Amino acid sequence: MLLAEKDHDDDGTSPSSPACLWNPLTGERLPLPNIGLEEHEIPRFCKCFLTHKDPSHPGCAVVLFHLATPVLWYCHVAHGGDGWRRHAYDIGNYPIPEAYRRPTKAIISIIASFQGKLYFMKSPTEMCAVDFSPARAQPTFQFFDVHRSARYPQAMSSGRDWLVESQDQLFLVSVRFIGFDPDNIGATCVYRMDFSSSKRARWISVRDIGDVVFLLEDANVAASCPASALGLKANQIYFMKNMWEDDANMCVFDLESNSHEITRVHQHDDLLLRRKPFWIVPPN
Repeated sequence: MLLAEKDHDDDGTSPSSPACLWNPLTGERLPLPNIGLEEHEIPRFCKCFLTHKDPSHPGCAVVLFHLATPVLWYCHVAHGGDGWRRHAYDIGNYPIPEAYRRPTKAIISIIASFQGKLYFMKSPTEMCAVDFSPARAQPTFQFFDVHRSARYPQAMSSGRDWLVESQDQLFLVSVRFIGFDPDNIGATCVYRMDFSSSKRARWISVRDIGDVVFLLEDANVAASCPASALGLKANQIYFMKNMWEDDANMCVFDLESNSHEITRVHQHDDLLLRRKPFWIVPPN
């Protein structure tokens, strides 16, 4: 589903909201409250998530995250008449010494929808599940500790992380760089969340994600896509190798062989992009 906003009528007399959830494959539209009203102060560019795979689920919420400040907006699809609700959150400051940067409020950036809630990473050892149930007056944040057993080689000092929901399981994909060079990928690691322990959740390193591929997008957003049904080789991860600059290189990581393959998807060196490429994934 895509969050779309159609143009307003020229005379401005249409009673319907211009915002909707749109399925580009079926053309189905689910109306949403108007996003463009000044009272909401919703910026044009946000990260958008659904709490449930099925947007018609009675508890499904559409959540918009501000890209630069700790603010989100949400509404429930089945209760669209309730309008958008604004919520300012506080998950602490970025863990950077004040000598290098003045205290700055952290924003939620690494997010995935899982079992009716939105999960995000606060740190490598702490996560949070956010509940947007309609019965609650405001979203509730439940923080919990996470153990990650694997450690990266010392030469890999930086990287990017993505959370992915796939086949009712929660995964973490971590692309690590040699030193601080995003053009020099040293490793791609995949973990599955294990909630079985009553004491502490933990990430378990895996080499098999099933008959799916993971698609990683630039803004730390990811999706799981059926592989065999779409003619793709299973157990692979796709992402554009444009961590630093826009380019035409697509990276395919194969979990079974633990290898990367770089493919150039076009030959236009002078191509000017309005934004980096993104994936459109068919509904499961």
